[in-house]
Amino acid sequence: MIAALSFATNGFASAPTTPDSCPPESMDLLVYLNAQSSAVDFMTNVLHMADHTTPAATVMAEMMTNFKPIGSPTQHICEATDILYADPAMDPVDGQSGDVNYPYGDIKVLLTVGEYLPSNGYMLVGVPDGMGAMLKDDSTVRIVFQSESYGPMYYESYPFIVNPDGASFTGSHVMYVDYDRDSLAEFMSNGRSAEGMVKDAGNLIESVYNLKGNLVEQRSEDGCTTHPHYSNTDPEGCGMWENIMNTGTPTDADWLMQSLCSAHLEEKHQWGEGIGVEDDLFITNEEWTRYVTGSNYTGIPAHVIDIATKASYAAGVFTLGGFEKIVEVNCGHPDYVCFSPSGYNGAFSVDGTSEAARKNAMGKRPDGTDYVFPQNVCPARLYIGKKGYNAKGEPATDFLSRNGLAYGHLYGFATNQAGAAYDASNSDSGRDGWHKTEGRANGDTVSGAFYPIDWQWDGEVKTFMHDGSWSFQHKPDSTDSTIEFWNPYGNDGTGGKKTEHNSPDPYGGARFMQTSTAGYFGIYDFAGIDLSSGFPEKIPSTYTNLQGEVDITAQIELGGKGMKANGEPQLTNSDKYSVADDGTITDSAKVTFEDIDGFEWLASSDNANGYVVIQEDSGNDFGERTFISKVEIGTPLTYYFIAMSGGDDNTRMKNYVAVPAGSAGAPHTHQVSGGLDP
Repeated sequence: MIAALSFATNGFASAPTTPDSCPPESMDLLVYLNAQSSAVDFMTNVLHMADHTTPAATVMAEMMTNFKPIGSPTQHICEATDILYADPAMDPVDGQSGDVNYPYGDIKVLLTVGEYLPSNGYMLVGVPDGMGAMLKDDSTVRIVFQSESYGPMYYESYPFIVNPDGASFTGSHVMYVDYDRDSLAEFMSNGRSAEGMVKDAGNLIESVYNLKGNLVEQRSEDGCTTHPHYSNTDPEGCGMWENIMNTGTPTDADWLMQSLCSAHLEEKHQWGEGIGVEDDLFITNEEWTRYVTGSNYTGIPAHVIDIATKASYAAGVFTLGGFEKIVEVNCGHPDYVCFSPSGYNGAFSVDGTSEAARKNAMGKRPDGTDYVFPQNVCPARLYIGKKGYNAKGEPATDFLSRNGLAYGHLYGFATNQAGAAYDASNSDSGRDGWHKTEGRANGDTVSGAFYPIDWQWDGEVKTFMHDGSWSFQHKPDSTDSTIEFWNPYGNDGTGGKKTEHNSPDPYGGARFMQTSTAGYFGIYDFAGIDLSSGFPEKIPSTYTNLQGEVDITAQIELGGKGMKANGEPQLTNSDKYSVADDGTITDSAKVTFEDIDGFEWLASSDNANGYVVIQEDSGNDFGERTFISKVEIGTPLTYYFIAMSGGDDNTRMKNYVAVPAGSAGAPHTHQVSGGLDP
């Protein structure tokens, strides 16, 4: 469900288009049915459901009851507090809201997965996640969003069809819904649903280009494809589900677009005249996948969508380690673009020890030490791309080249600052250790620089063993061996946390915020960047902590809401809560943030540093929390509680309440992820 807040738009949803083609010959329906056993089965089921005396008729009736136009439902899945502690207490009713008296802002529903566009039947599909918004024209706001879906790993979304030969993808979709601008501006001040302001909707991807710049083809039956989706094959287009992907074969699609997680919409020259990308684009990324250990997988890239042409391009410049989110930041030069990529750096569900041994057999680190598998062994990152050049460094005008996304260098933040740089004898060192040091305060800083890694995308598709994801274990400064990339626990620590959501300075400064699933976040300031002589050897930078992995309970304002079903306030995160048969209660009741996922830095008129929206994806058994906070440097932030959602011990969830009705399944947690300020 995507909802609108009175101070920001939060969200989550997809569906495909098919080529305009007709059957080679028309035929009578009965002739067709006689030749198609699957069609006979389908029609039999439909007729069976049409009989009101059958149990299936009840299922059909429930399905049609929930088959709604985009934006028509108004009920909320999120809530202000558990209904047991609403005023007055409420009964759980499937398909109905809980307590919607939110303490610090209003919420209204924009759209929900499963809704359709009446003019053509286009349906929103998948598990909604990353999003963006822009003016399509003077009277239309376009909201773009994607589904984080996993194809045959869990459940398959219906495929979307692309390219002249009709190649198809299951898994994640990228969609848009267009809203009337004037109606959206008034939406939060009236009681109407969003249905009346929906103008159009559709699939944002109609063509897909792979890492070599070729249109992806249908999957070959012999195991090798000339122009494949390389996320599912080896560098030669072979292997696929036979020995590359550690998952089932898609039943109705050629390829898997796996787990598009968060995303960002970047508008042309958003930082000033000539500054920034040259086209309106939506940048998304495959986050994680499952490969067969020991196979010749390539890894997973970013995907950059040209909004005007609805063409998606696989981009290798950020490495192929998979990403959570990639955002454009302002580096202030008309010939270059800058992006902050964030994410796992190799979440492939392989045996890390075995894969590191394969890498070491090819050659050890430059300092002679052994590699470890690179998942989460990476710092905050900055990409600098040169506009108008292809992967070979030659002048070019294609989409990726003109936007600086074909030729560039990837940098990582490095330091040797005492107490922050990793020291094996000090558990409070390294990026994760430094942030959870007792007393870690807002305003604490780490001095360092962004250094380029010794890898650069050249347009050649190779196995992941050759990828730049491993390079964050190298010494970045040949003149000072004490400087290392600021990884969670040095170059050898594989137990660190993930760099999760990031967000650019909305005021256009050379800054971005970076979060971690450990629950901390802060600002990387690279105002010292100088591109006048080309790619710099290093970029002096400072990291300022805004929130460490320390107790935040005294900083939370619940506004009289935010009660858990067990009668405790949502000041702590109960990601592990249980009651034994003898009544013994086990509650993790974590006092820090846990698994910050959704995160967006928003500009405001009342504060030079704006606000942040913070959303957890922790498995909180009483409902995931969402907060908003005014950004202040040097004093503790105050976190204002917006809403909560899900949780297998939440009263509505335990009573199988869902929106829409009938869609609950087993009680479970909800992920709250994504935000924008249109």
